[in-house]
Amino acid sequence: MSDSMFSFSPHTKGEAQQLYRLLQLFAAQLEPAQAMEVAWVYPEFTPGAVYQTGEYIRWGTNGVGDPQLYQVTLDHRSSPGCSPEQAPELYEAIGVDSQGVPLWSRPAGDGDGYEAGDIVCFRKVRYRCLRGPCLFSPEEAPEEWVIT
Repeated sequence: MSDSMFSFSPHTKGEAQQLYRLLQLFAAQLEPAQAMEVAWVYPEFTPGAVYQTGEYIRWGTNGVGDPQLYQVTLDHRSSPGCSPEQAPELYEAIGVDSQGVPLWSRPAGDGDGYEAGDIVCFRKVRYRCLRGPCLFSPEEAPEEWVIT
């Protein structure tokens, strides 16, 4: 394998769009917990777009400032003025508990850790990050979290 395979850099806008589309096609296969780790890959909700059951879209942010993902629950064309949080019959919020608290998910890297004060739900228990960046779960690094 040549090293050039790992240093692909799109030279045109069209190549960049194709690479982004490839990521979206791959990401469509992920389970919800994995999808949360790459939320920025999914297309943003667009009024007038046609959505199919099972698709992921992003809209707004969750309680820790990450993109909020939704999974489409019914084939439809989205309506202007009817965002995902306003239509629970069409979209299911991914990665939040029943009160909207984000479920803990593994940060993508050092710059993506939870900050002091962030509250997450981990195994049905809510925790608050004591000092950031928290890169490990409450189980892996209990000294960084407190039950709320």
